[in-house]
Amino acid sequence: AADDDDDDDDARAMAKRKKTARDGDGGGASATATAAAAVTNAGGSNWAALKAKIGAGTTPIAKKRAAEKRAMEDVTTMDGRAGDYDEAAAKKPRVTGKNRSVTRVLALDCEMVGVGTDGKRSILARASVVNEDGHVILDTFVLPTERVVDYRTAVSGVRPKDLLSANGAKSFQKVQAQLSELFNGRILVGHSLKNDMKVLMLDHPKKDTRDTSLYHPLTRPLRSDERCVPGAPRGRGCRALRDLVAQHLGLVIQKGEHSSVDDARAALLLYQKFQRKWENSLRGREKKSSK
Repeated sequence: AADDDDDDDDARAMAKRKKTARDGDGGGASATATAAAAVTNAGGSNWAALKAKIGAGTTPIAKKRAAEKRAMEDVTTMDGRAGDYDEAAAKKPRVTGKNRSVTRVLALDCEMVGVGTDGKRSILARASVVNEDGHVILDTFVLPTERVVDYRTAVSGVRPKDLLSANGAKSFQKVQAQLSELFNGRILVGHSLKNDMKVLMLDHPKKDTRDTSLYHPLTRPLRSDERCVPGAPRGRGCRALRDLVAQHLGLVIQKGEHSSVDDARAALLLYQKFQRKWENSLRGREKKSSK
């Protein structure tokens, strides 16, 4: 009889546990259904209601993934020192291919510093050359040939320490010779190249020069108080490289201190955008002049 009583107690205990489990599941299901109904009544989408019904996003794995996504978003946007700097950096001219060789087309840009009594005369401080894929072929600071009066750091990005041999700056003569050899027999691209070539004390054949400041579709009507720049189309004036890049490429350069590498890449990309039309117009001129 005692054994029968024990069996009855075990059976009742088992039945009670099952009932409790059912009640718990029913409560969870009821809560989920209530949440789904609330979403639907609030005007949410069917998908939102379904997610609430099945408890999507509430599993440990889903919560972990959501936390990781938020962390990545925080890292991407976090730069408390300059709120809009990330956007400008993301829109800088970039390398466009894998070719690192010295190509037929090269782009040049230079940074200058001021010399003379008023610091208005310019000498070379940095020279940068990139190939047709935007890879750097040469980028070097240059030892001053005269006493520097104005480093123009706010624009040039050049500081006194940059122009020391101990920090890698090269002699003007060495840089000039390197660039002269690089440019020989190649297409040279740049913006207002006459200024760069002047401080380099170099010449380059006109037929091999592609100056984005002088190409007609990239110029503007000359203002009444301006004189035409030598080499520019009649009645046309030059536009700033940063404006051309923003308009035609959707890129950002020269936001603060300039980078001669960025500017060389920017001029190169402008040339490449108009390259076919530009080269066809030059061939057309050659044919006319040969007749």
